[in-house]
Amino acid sequence: MSEEKGNKKAKTWEEEYKDMPEYINEKPKEPEKTATFKFKTEEDFDMFMEVVKKELYNDKRVFDGKQLKDHKTAWYPLPSRPSEHVYVVK
Repeated sequence: MSEEKGNKKAKTWEEEYKDMPEYINEKPKEPEKTATFKFKTEEDFDMFMEVVKKELYNDKRVFDGKQLKDHKTAWYPLPSRPSEHVYVVK
């Protein structure tokens, strides 16, 4: 129900959300398989990451900013990110 606020008419929630992109909040699926890699040195890890980033992830960032210093996880293939989507309003 709309109410008058000054000279502007308050929008209903339907009017407010019209033409906005759909948002689906689903829990991510659990991985089918997992693998653990251990590195003796930081240099070994850096060399491994260089190859993985180039060969598997097309030079895209593998880890996001939410990783622990000594424990990192990544999906393969990388899930799409919201910035990779374009919303078209008809």
